[in-house]
Amino acid sequence: MSTYVQRIVTLKKDVIALSAGKKKKRWKKNQKIMIDFIHAVTKKAEFSINGQQVTLLIGDENKGFRHIIEKHYCSGCPGEITTMDILNIADIVERGIKLANEGVTNGNLIVYKKMKGIRHHKLVLKPIKNGNLVVTMYSIG
Repeated sequence: MSTYVQRIVTLKKDVIALSAGKKKKRWKKNQKIMIDFIHAVTKKAEFSINGQQVTLLIGDENKGFRHIIEKHYCSGCPGEITTMDILNIADIVERGIKLANEGVTNGNLIVYKKMKGIRHHKLVLKPIKNGNLVVTMYSIG
């Protein structure tokens, strides 16, 4: 079984466990979009954030959801993220800080950073046609 498949299985189990433990049995709109994407109900996760269309695709080992899962969704891996980080991915754009130069290695990309305690998350967005954006993400610090 591939690393991606193993981690998706873990992610799905974690989402189910989180759902069972919720006091309110409802998820926020963007969390529900992610849950549907994780469970393959939808082929992509599309968010409308501050009038901007942001899309998370499966991608590959270098970008997108597969990259996030394979490289960052594991204990102790570089840029480690949690299940809740994944479910709250849209939150980084909604509540994060858009970086101008610091931490932006490619001028063609848009980078948002959100701090939560000692952890920082970066969400990297690549502009595509019609002003829409495609996502990848990791944790720093």
